[in-house]
Amino acid sequence: MKPAPCRVLLVGGGHSHVEVLRRFARDPDPHVALTLVSPDADTAYSGMLPGLVAGIYTHRDAHIALPPLAAAARSTWIEDRVVALDADARSVALGSGARVAFDLLSLDVGSVPDTGVRGAREHAIPVKPVAAFL
Repeated sequence: MKPAPCRVLLVGGGHSHVEVLRRFARDPDPHVALTLVSPDADTAYSGMLPGLVAGIYTHRDAHIALPPLAAAARSTWIEDRVVALDADARSVALGSGARVAFDLLSLDVGSVPDTGVRGAREHAIPVKPVAAFL
């Protein structure tokens, strides 16, 4: 009997998970079943953000479309938000109410700057999360 593939759950469409999907698209592993959960169908490439703001690039130029990348990696794409984690049961609950089981979990959910640092609110413009900034 053939063993079941390892279920790897990628939560968030950040740079690390984009790279995992890119590598799996180039060299799939039949022993791994990838699932990507992200509330957004595209993710900003932060290196192009200044050019996007300046009008040099379009939204499409400066964003990576997650569903086609997930398809190329032969993974499951779920457009939703993880709202709860049950580490003991190795599953997450989604905003839709669905549950997704995993063997391995990777969280790449981005960051939010701490604007509580003295002077930050007066002298800085937070760009994370990028979608809210744009």
